[in-house]
Amino acid sequence: MKVKIWFFLPSAALLFTAAPVIPAFTDTAIAAPFHARRWEEKFKQLNLTDAQKAQIQQIREAARQQMDEVLTPAQKEQMRIAAGKRQKPNLNLSEEQKAKMRAIRENSRIQMEAILTPEQKQKLQEMRLQRQQRRQQKQF
Repeated sequence: MKVKIWFFLPSAALLFTAAPVIPAFTDTAIAAPFHARRWEEKFKQLNLTDAQKAQIQQIREAARQQMDEVLTPAQKEQMRIAAGKRQKPNLNLSEEQKAKMRAIRENSRIQMEAILTPEQKQKLQEMRLQRQQRRQQKQF
């Protein structure tokens, strides 16, 4: 019996010491690669400079932090759980939270577009139109 306890003790210790790290790793491991690939593709299509890429990353990070402040602890936990399951969370946002989120997204969109050259803005508009067309085709 003592042998079995000693066998599982290191595993249990590792589990409890790693537990605080697991949620953060799960979010990054699942969400970040998908979003990073999507943004990298946009960067390539728009032919952004390294300075523009850095500015956009800063704007996105600031927006993410602002949105995080809008959410309650329970909603943040729901997001963490949904990310671990690769599902879309059901946050049940209040109307006030929805309005704040819309304002944050709109503000970050305006800031990002201000960084772009006229040619890049035109290309972005074309990309948006193509995305809308693809969405409409999927509906039919």
